[in-house]
Amino acid sequence: MQRRIMLVVLVAVSVVMLANPAQARQVTHTFSRLSGDITLPAGSFCDFTLNQVFTVHDNSVVFGDPNDPDKVIVYEEEVVTHTNLDTGYSLTEVDHYQLTFDAADATFKQVGLVWHLRTPGGKIVVVQAGLLQFDTDTGELIKVTPAIDPDGAQVICPALGGSPA
Repeated sequence: MQRRIMLVVLVAVSVVMLANPAQARQVTHTFSRLSGDITLPAGSFCDFTLNQVFTVHDNSVVFGDPNDPDKVIVYEEEVVTHTNLDTGYSLTEVDHYQLTFDAADATFKQVGLVWHLRTPGGKIVVVQAGLLQFDTDTGELIKVTPAIDPDGAQVICPALGGSPA
């Protein structure tokens, strides 16, 4: 019986010692909420004064050292009210997407529902979903799916009755 227990202990110790080092890397989970209110003067983003009231909920998973991570995955929900302050017209949206930073290939990727604009009556006026991928060394957009316009001013300004600045 003691030999059997000793054998089980030796096998368990061997498995732990031979485990892949990647399995032992640190993983940190965080949850955060950020709310704010931004006003962009006419001519800075749109040809009208744009106000954005937002709340963002993040569920983040950080792989490796939190101060110098190997990879970060963020599951995000964003609730925004966009208002043309010159006319008072507003659109609201609730977006769900995943953000992934990968240090190994120096990329930042956003995948999911990027725009989902509704009128105050609930009518959907803009929906865009897909993938945007950036090179983190240069900031260059390296991949975008056809259903997304990466220029936010080209999307929100006309939807609110104006033009990009």
